[in-house]
Parts: sequence; C-alpha cells; structure tokens
Amino acid sequence: MSHCFCLSRALLWVTVLSASLAAQEPVTLAGAVRHALEHSPKLAAARVETARRHAVAASARSPLLPQADLSGAASVSRFDRGYPAGAPPALLRFDQTLFTGAADLRWLVWDFRKTELELDAARERIQASRVLEDRRRQEIVFDTARSFLEAMAYQDLIAAAEARIRSMQSLLDRTEKLVEGGRAVPTDALKVRTRLAQIESERAALEAGRQAALSALAAEMGFTGPDLPRLADSAAPAADSPLQSEVTELLRVAEQERPELRALDLETRSAERVAQAARKALLPRVDLRASASGTASASPLGFGQMLAKVLPAFAGTPASAGNGIADWSLGAQITFPLFDGGRRRAQIREAQSRLELSRLERQQAQLRVQREVRTAAANLQSARARVEALRNSVAESERILRDERLKFEAGRSVINFVLDAESALLMNQSLLAQARRSVLIAELALELSTGRLDAGKIPGQ
Repeated sequence: MSHCFCLSRALLWVTVLSASLAAQEPVTLAGAVRHALEHSPKLAAARVETARRHAVAASARSPLLPQADLSGAASVSRFDRGYPAGAPPALLRFDQTLFTGAADLRWLVWDFRKTELELDAARERIQASRVLEDRRRQEIVFDTARSFLEAMAYQDLIAAAEARIRSMQSLLDRTEKLVEGGRAVPTDALKVRTRLAQIESERAALEAGRQAALSALAAEMGFTGPDLPRLADSAAPAADSPLQSEVTELLRVAEQERPELRALDLETRSAERVAQAARKALLPRVDLRASASGTASASPLGFGQMLAKVLPAFAGTPASAGNGIADWSLGAQITFPLFDGGRRRAQIREAQSRLELSRLERQQAQLRVQREVRTAAANLQSARARVEALRNSVAESERILRDERLKFEAGRSVINFVLDAESALLMNQSLLAQARRSVLIAELALELSTGRLDAGKIPGQ
C-alpha cells in the first residue's frame, strides 16, 4: 500500500514538473502572432460586424419572400353586428359578441427591382466587411510583431548594459589594484564607480521600458494571464539587401492588394445600389394578396330572426345553422405613391450624398496608401543604412576601447579616455541592437503598407 502511495506521489510530482516546464516554454515571435490571431478582441469585433451585416442582408431579402400574418380579435358592441361582411342573407349572422381569426398572405410581385437593389447593396457591404477582416488581421500581425520586437530590443539593451556593468566592474577591480600599486590615483577609481552607478541606473530604466513593451504586447495578443512567458530571441534580418521592388511597383501592388481600397470599392458600389433603390421608391409596386378569415359568436341570430324583429310577419323564418362561418379572398394590389411629406425625396438626396462621400473617402484612402508606401520604403532603406553604419561604428569603438585600456594600464593615458570609450561603445551597441530590430519592423511595415502582410511572413514559422 505504501509503495502504491509513493508511486502515486512520484507520478503527481512528475506531472506538476512537466506542467511547470511547459508553462515556462518561451514565446516565439510566430507563436505570439498565432496567439493574437486566436484571441485578439479586435479581430473578434470584425467577425461580429460581418455577422451583423449578414443579418442586415437577411432583413433586406425578406420582402422578396411571402409574408404571412395571423390575427385574432374579440369584441363586444352595443348593437348586433352582422358577419361575415358581404355574405348573402342566408349566410348572415348577428350578435353583439364576436370572435374573429384571420390569416393574411402578401407576396411582392414587382417593385421595379427596388428590393433587389437593396439586397445587392447589403451583399456588397458583407463582402466589404470580409475584406476589412483581412486588413484587421494584417494589422494585428504587424502590431503584435512590432510590440514583440520592441520588447526584444529592450532585452538587447538590458543585455548590453549588463555586459557593460561586468566590464566596468572588471575595470574597477584593475583600477583599484593600480591605485594600490601607486600607478593610479583614487579619483580614477571614483570615476569608474560613478560610471558604474550610472549604467546600473540606465539598466533599471530599460527594465521599466521592457515591462511597458511587454504590457503592450500582452494587450495586442489578447493575453489574459498574470505574466507573459519569457520571449524567445529571433534572428536579426539581413540589413544589406536592397528593396525588392521600386516604389512605383510598390504603389501599383498596393493599389491592387490593399484591403481597405477593395472594401471602399465595394462600399461605393453598395452606395450606388442604395441610390438607385431610393429613386425606385417613387414608382408603384404590385403585391399579390390572399386572406382567409373565420368569425364566430356564442348565440348568433340568423337573418330571418333579425328580420322578424322588424317585420313580425316573418317570425316563422328559421335561423341559419351554426354560429361560425369562414371566408377567403384572393387578388392583386397596386400601390401608387402620391404624397409622403417629402420623405422619399429626402431619402434620395441622402443616398446621393452617401454615394459622393464614399467616392471621396476612396480618393482619400488612395492618397493615404500612397503616402504609407513611400514612407515605409524610405524607413526601410534608412533602417538598413543605419545598421550598416552602426556596425562599423561598433567595430571602431571596440578597437578604440581596447587601445585606451592598454594605454591606461601602461600608465600612458588617463581614466577619462577609457570611460569615454566605454560609453561610446555602449551607446553604439545599444543603437545597433535597436536598428537591427527596426529593420524587421520596417520590412513588416512595408508589407503592411502594400497589403501583402500575413502570418506566414513572420520569422520562425
């Protein structure tokens, strides 16, 4: 029994340990993007909007289908009422209390395609919403990747600061030994300690910035846990490759691929359909109508009995059999709109205004897309050039720092030159780390501006 208990505890410990290790699995850039696409409230809201437009389209389609209503009524009147109206005398019944039930069927025959145009407009808006879902997905991919890379850039800066702290600590140890040997003055050691404290302060500020970047990443991902798992490092992209396309070609691709432009084209066509349908409201419509009704009362009088009340000579006339009777009718109805206080004319003007606004919004969106493409292409070229320049600057800073340390240890220089070289190297390394991440962000921004960004272009898939 004790062996089984020990075995159960061992299995439970292994299970808990495995779950803990799984929870500590680092999050890659591709994994963060996948999580965002699955849990982002923004994308969920876009799907709900598409579902709402489907409901609007179903409502616009309903007038093309038969419309049926059931109704019932009970009424008490001062005088006896005859039912059913228009029936021959032999079928007429009279009573003060009546119970009526009816079924009414209406079917649109022709309205000069007004309802069809409204349905087409609703379907165009559904397609526009689906296209905007694609754009929202691209934006989520980009925003998540940018937040992830910004957090990784902070981690690079923190790692560089920690490396500088270790280097400065080593320099402090050597300086103190030189001071003890009389080859340096105590002020040199104080300067190193001051610089070390400054770097440690900068590291604390970088940690605060990293936490802010992680919070932004969690919001983009829709992450609801207490803390994000550790981020897995991603390889820096090549920084020396030129743009794959000229700006003119990029603009042409953006004109074809940007989902917003396609969505606005669909919205414009939808507005055209609405404007046409609004004008059709001035024309007549034809409906097919059919109805069935039944009326009953508790104690009806026949036509003969009612007549006998007025003419006693007919007192022997028998009452009609039964206390309920049914009727039906079938026909066509044509409706001509005459006067509605200017409502239809106002709806036509409103539809025309919306159409014009849709066209102007399309033009503004095209200009905005062109600006975004040009800006993204320029930012990518700048980021690549910045990485190349900083790579050379870091190599030069490392060489200068190495020479200054050798001179200081040999007594041919002062500690100020070593500290300046150390600061220059730290700054250049920090800028290089940021520039390397900015290259990938700029590449993703260019893909986003041309409308070609998808999760498959994220490194580490």
